[in-house]
Parts: sequence; C-alpha cells; structure tokens
Amino acid sequence: MKNLDIRLGALAVLLMFALSAVPVAAAAGPLRPGFPGPEEQTPDAKSYQAAYLLVLEEKWEEAGPALDTFIKKFPQSSWAVDARYWACYVLDERGEAEQEEVFKAYQGFVNAYPTSEWADEARAKMIRIGRHLRSRGLRQYEAVIKAMEKTGDEDVTMAALYALAESGGEGSLQTLLELFDQSKSSRMRSRIARVLGDFGSPKAFQKLAEIAVKDPSPYVRFDALQAIAEKKTPETIRILKEAVEKEPSLEAKRTALEALGEMNDPNLVPFLLQTALAAANEAVAEAAVVGLGEIKAKEVGAALQRIVREALALGVKQMALHMMAERKDPEALALFQSLASSGADSELRSQALMNLGELKSKEALAALKSVMATAKDEDTRHEALMAIGQFGGAEAETILLAEALADGRPESAEAAVEALSDVVGEARSDVFLRIYKEARIPEARWAALSVLADKKGKGAVSVLAPLIKTEKDPETRREIVSVLGATRSDEAVAVLLETAKSDPEVEVRTAAVSALGSIGSPKAREALLEILKKRASAGQDR
Repeated sequence: MKNLDIRLGALAVLLMFALSAVPVAAAAGPLRPGFPGPEEQTPDAKSYQAAYLLVLEEKWEEAGPALDTFIKKFPQSSWAVDARYWACYVLDERGEAEQEEVFKAYQGFVNAYPTSEWADEARAKMIRIGRHLRSRGLRQYEAVIKAMEKTGDEDVTMAALYALAESGGEGSLQTLLELFDQSKSSRMRSRIARVLGDFGSPKAFQKLAEIAVKDPSPYVRFDALQAIAEKKTPETIRILKEAVEKEPSLEAKRTALEALGEMNDPNLVPFLLQTALAAANEAVAEAAVVGLGEIKAKEVGAALQRIVREALALGVKQMALHMMAERKDPEALALFQSLASSGADSELRSQALMNLGELKSKEALAALKSVMATAKDEDTRHEALMAIGQFGGAEAETILLAEALADGRPESAEAAVEALSDVVGEARSDVFLRIYKEARIPEARWAALSVLADKKGKGAVSVLAPLIKTEKDPETRREIVSVLGATRSDEAVAVLLETAKSDPEVEVRTAAVSALGSIGSPKAREALLEILKKRASAGQDR
C-alpha cells in the first residue's frame, strides 16, 4: 500500500504539472476578478460596474438592457469583452430565449474573442447546451460538440484523470479529492466532478453532493448534479430536489428537474406538479413539466391536465399539452378536442389541434372532423385542416379532397389543397389536376396550380402548358401564366411567348411578358426581344 501511495503521489504531481499548462479560466458565475475599483471611476468603468452589479444581484430583466447599453456606448472599453460575455450569460439565465439562440450567442462570443479569459467558460456552456439540444433530436449540434470536446489539452487532461481513477483504491480517490480542492480552475473542477461520478464509493458521492451545493461555479455544480443524477438512489432524489429549490443557476435547476423525471418515481409527481405551477421562471416550470411527463404513472395524466388548466404561462400550458400527446394519455383526446372547440387562447387552440394530428388514431381524426364541421371562425377551420394533413393517410386524403372541391368557404378550400399536398405530395399531379378542373372555388383552383408548379422545371410546364390553351376564364389564365413564370424554366418560354402574342385579353398578355422577365434566361430575353420587335414593326406600319 505504501508503494501504491507513492506511485499515486507521483502521478498526482505529474498530473498537476501537466495541467499547469492548461489556461486557468476564471470561476464561472458573477465572481469576476478585477472588478472596477475606486481608482477606476472613468465613465465606462462606472457604467460597467452598474450593469455588473445587476448581474451579481441576479436582476436579469434589468441586467440585459444595462449590458446592451454599455456595449453600444463603450464598444472600445477594456470592460467591453467582459460585458459581452455577461450579456450571453444573462440571456441564458433569464430563461426566455430558445436554447438555440443562447447557443448562437455563446458561439458568436467565442468566434469573436477566442483568447478571452471567458472563452473557455463560453465553450463549456456551448457544449452543455449542445448536448441538451442533441438529446432533443437536433443532430446538427453533434459535429460542433465533438469538435469542441476534442480541442487543446482536454483529451490529455481527461485521460490523465481517468487513468488516476482507474488505478483504483482509496488512495486514488483521495488524490482526486485533493486535486479538486487545490484547483482554482472551474474547468478542471468540472472534469474532476465528472470523473468522481464513476466512483461507486459513498465518499465520492458525498463529495459530489458537497460540490453541487457549495462550488462557486454554476458549471461545476451542473456537472456534479449530472454525476449525482446517474446514481438513482433515494439520496439522489433529496439532492436534486434541494437543487431545484435552492440552486441559483437556471440550467442546473432544469437539469435537476429533468433528472428527477428520469428517476421514474411516482412519489415525485406532487413535487414536480407544484414546481410547474409555482415556479417564477417559465423555463423552470417547463422543465418540471418535462420531468413530470417522463414518469410512467397513471396520476401523471391528471397532473398534466391540471397544469393546462391552472398554469399562468402559456408556454407551460403548451408544454403540458405536448407531453400529454407524447404519452398518448387516454384523457388527452377529450382535452384536445375541448380546447380546439371552446374558443380558448388561439395559441393553445393551435397546439391542441396539432396534438390531435399527432395522436394518429381514428378517434383523433373523428375529433378533427368534428372541430372542422363546427368551427365558427376561419382560423380554427384552417388549423383543423392542416392537422388532418399532418395526420395523413387515405381517409385524410378523402376528407381534404372533398373540402377542396366543395362549394364552401374560399379560405377553407385553399387550406385543404395546402394540407392535401402534405398528404399525397406534389408528385400526385392527378389529384391537383382534378381540383383544378372540378373545384368550384377559384382560390382552390389557383392553390392547385401552385402545387403543380412545385414540380419544378420541365415537369411543371408539361402539366401546366396544356391548361392555358383550354382555360376560358381570363383570370385563371393569368394565374397559370404567373405560375409558369415562377418555374423559371426555359421549357415555359415557348408557351409564354405564344400567350404574349395571341391571348385575346391584354391582362393575360401583359402577365405573360412579366413571366418571361421572371424567368430571365437568355432564351427568355430572346422571346422578349421578339415581342418588342413585333411591336416596333407594328408601330412603323401604322
């Protein structure tokens, strides 16, 4: 054992020596060293100090505008880079922006100031947000995360830490704990916290619990919470609940709430429900709803319904509806239909209709038909039709085709054609040709033409060109001409040229000339020159 301790001590010394080359980032969270002091009472220092104090006090609604004002007024200040980092930080902590927007804000900061003392913290934040987005199915963030995780000495550092952990025994754990306590780098402490999560000993868990509460960096606390969440023990639940109640970092609160959901413990339903209804921050309330939806228990459905009824924030209500659709709760269908039919908030109604389309059951389709038939306003009918399009299948096709051909409301007929294109795709020219030929409402016919034009190029022209020769209505001929121009295909030039020369209506001839201009190719320009020469010749004859 003595020899092992000597080897571990030597490894620790070598590790600390190796890590001394890693830049030491300032602790995350509003604890920036070098805060403007009494001797720095220049106008920019005073302005920055006022904005930064708002960050310290976590007054996010005031801090954001104050930082923006400082950046605009003092773009060359020595504190400008700091202010730009805190602007990103505040954007995240306010919890109002989408995570993609926050990711882009940090990414812009890193790209603009790659050597800033805050760059490492911004990169760490990007990795965490990117992992969260990737877990939600946004795979485009995967390459960015991998690239960032493979930079600099990160791999060497983590390999050394894992090597120390794998050497085994109480001595290796003690060495890691000492390294953690001695490190002033928040990134290094985050790495050690991740490694501590691989230890199964109570001592490692106790240290992680301490880190999750006491570490000054929200990033380190976040990593400790993630490591704790993997343990799935009764003590884990206590720590995560405490983080929800006391942790100042919004990201850590969200992580703790979603981790509680993954515990799949029905006893957590009341806690998550209360958090969803009482949290002052909407992002925290939404995270509680997500966590609640992860629990496979009967009482969750009733809890989600209560959130829809009682939550103050619209986003929280919408998240509850989304989780009900994801879970396919038996109560979901009736609630969605009620919200869609009752004149509820327009955004909530839209969400309910979309959720009905996602349920993919005969009952859901019947509910959508009922909503469409009884809707008193055009917006509801339109959204019901789009939800039927989202539902898909042969029965949805039949419903939408009948609406497109009916002698009813122009807006509904047009929406039915649009939804039908989602069901059958633009390749089914026969469906849209039938609508063009049989629809009683011009808007439906024009919508069908637009779908046919989406075939692009030669395919669209081959379908549309014969129509202009048989169509008797001038307004519809003009619409066909416009659609032909929108194809931007040389295949349309000949028919447009002929129309410009010979159509009996001047409005249609004018539209054909404009359509040739829209195509804009050499062939189209030649056609326009031919028209001009003919007009010039006709003028000379007179």
